Amino acid sequence: MIKIKGVINIKKFDYKTLNGLKYTNSLVNKLNQIYNLRGKTDSYETDYQDTLDRLVEVAKIQSTSSSNRIEGIYTTDDRMNKIMMNKTQPRNRNEREISGYRDVLKLIHEQYDYIPITVNSILEMHKQLFAYTESTWGGKFKDSNNQIVTKYTDGTQKVRFNPPAAYLTPELVRNLCDSYNLAVQAGEISPLLLSGAFIFDFVSIHPFRDGNGRMSRLLMLLTMYKAGFDVGKYISIEKSIEDTKPAYYEALKDSSINWMENKNDYLPFLDYFLGVVLKDYRDFNERLSMVNQSDLPVDKLVMKTIHQSLKPLSIKELTNLIPQYSEITIRRAIKKLRDDDKIAKYGNARATKYGVRKS
Repeated sequence: MIKIKGVINIKKFDYKTLNGLKYTNSLVNKLNQIYNLRGKTDSYETDYQDTLDRLVEVAKIQSTSSSNRIEGIYTTDDRMNKIMMNKTQPRNRNEREISGYRDVLKLIHEQYDYIPITVNSILEMHKQLFAYTESTWGGKFKDSNNQIVTKYTDGTQKVRFNPPAAYLTPELVRNLCDSYNLAVQAGEISPLLLSGAFIFDFVSIHPFRDGNGRMSRLLMLLTMYKAGFDVGKYISIEKSIEDTKPAYYEALKDSSINWMENKNDYLPFLDYFLGVVLKDYRDFNERLSMVNQSDLPVDKLVMKTIHQSLKPLSIKELTNLIPQYSEITIRRAIKKLRDDDKIAKYGNARATKYGVRKS
């Protein structure tokens, strides 16, 4: 905060200009490509409903798993699948937090049009996020100051940012929601850029004792849904963030400079954010384009997918890439291709993948 003569000037959110955001060629090109790909994929919704339904279920599992793994919350693949299908009760703290994420994600998928971007909505979603745990802070803003810590794969941690004091949190979140909603209504800035800026500022406020990262990714999905960008329904954006975690943390760090003084540059984070969204729209478009090749025998389609990937693929990856066919059908095709000596098996057990036979 800026303090002048004993008076604290609270952090402001300039969503009219995003602090004078400079529209670089990279930013504009990514935006244009995303809008173009969104237009292409819109037509698929009525033509390939069964395939889309399968993609939704895969994305839900990946989103829940990845968003929690980013925060160091794990369970086995088998347990994750059972939790997602509500076929088991959580056994430990990790699974209780995963169950909460599952429920909030489902709520957003099904009711996003009725969830306003307000303080009350955010508190209610946070409450549900921790509904299965013994936590007493679910649905309540932090009551003590905290820090934003970057966790590295080697186990080390580093303080990236010191968020505003706890007592300022309710007003800051309220001001953030108001600034965002007014900017969306004004329609002068792409709602996709506003979504990215909103989740960045939300993380920077760090309003909760725990669950800030997961809440930011849930709010990312919600704001994108409301803006008409529903790729996160079919392709897990959370997984794409997990796969690029170092770049994600770097972008957050770069855009955090001078945040307290209302002079931060949103560009590093928005450029990263649009890159992730663009990749996911490309993936979505590519997977649906595979449906148009359903006249190919499944074994030839599997073979083509393996060749295009340039690397061995697991059964799970192949099923995700060829969503019009079930896992059982894919397994049968793999067996036929192996029997015909056209592909090779690499690895064992859960690490098993299939690729082009080495010469």
